[in-house]
Amino acid sequence: MSRSSKRRPPAAPPQRTAALISRSLAYVDAHLDQVLDAHTLADQAAMSRHHFHRMFQAQVGCSVASYVTWRRLQRACALLVSGPEPVLEIALAAGYESAQALAKAMRRELDTTPTAVRRGDSAPWTSLLTPDRLQHLIPSIHQTGTPTMQVTRFTTLPPGIQALTATARGMVANTMTRAAQSAFGELMAAVVPTGLMAQARSFISIVPDEHQGPDDPHCRYVAGIVFGHEMASGQGTSQQPDLPLSGTLAWQTLEPGRYAVFTHIGPYTTLYQAWDAIYADWLPSSNLTLRDVPPMELCINTPQTTPPEKLHTEIWLPVND
Repeated sequence: MSRSSKRRPPAAPPQRTAALISRSLAYVDAHLDQVLDAHTLADQAAMSRHHFHRMFQAQVGCSVASYVTWRRLQRACALLVSGPEPVLEIALAAGYESAQALAKAMRRELDTTPTAVRRGDSAPWTSLLTPDRLQHLIPSIHQTGTPTMQVTRFTTLPPGIQALTATARGMVANTMTRAAQSAFGELMAAVVPTGLMAQARSFISIVPDEHQGPDDPHCRYVAGIVFGHEMASGQGTSQQPDLPLSGTLAWQTLEPGRYAVFTHIGPYTTLYQAWDAIYADWLPSSNLTLRDVPPMELCINTPQTTPPEKLHTEIWLPVND
């Protein structure tokens, strides 16, 4: 049977995707006093853990962590003004491990304190906890007016493609620019002196973690070089040159299989808008389901030779046949 004649499972329509995300939101509300993370909520939404956080952000307009924080603060403020329970008891009911942890979160996010909310000395807490307040964390794609992404092509990555990788951490202002510079800097420092750059055919990046808001010092950025195989054209044979490994350098096998490839032209700082458009608009209306493997970005050109507005990046989204 040819690929074109295979029957694919019907894709979840936009309403279905929204319903699945809503299921995870309802779970948050019912379990604020428990540990809540993207893995738990992905299970509730019956979605891939590798993709749930991007789909959540595209639908809700903020990260999972930011939404959980917002709902916990809502719950805490409501309890503070409606009853005489001790602040510690309220903190625990809202998912904070101590009264001090709740106070720290309220100072950081609301610029107020539990005592001020309780006695009414702060600005009305309901105005501090509107969804709009979250937009300083992660701007919503629907506010930016980003057009819907369209798939450029479908491709199949063969088995056995190896990448020499380096890993750095840290998201700042919704971008991984510093981490990318660090990771690729480590790669270049290891490869350039060996003369192996002539064999480098593909430059990739993978962000395997759910970021905890626009400034997340722990979010990993994995930069990679593929020798011998050009991923954009599918030409060549993957090679693994004999290189000494130090620091974070490691060889990583890229996930084989089918990918939907999208094109982004512009600075790396706007890549998140393309990701949001893919998960919010293209995926729900496509006839495809996602494989439970991390997506990738493929750098077609580099900032060293290309102005920011002309940077060409391919987004590789792993999909089922």
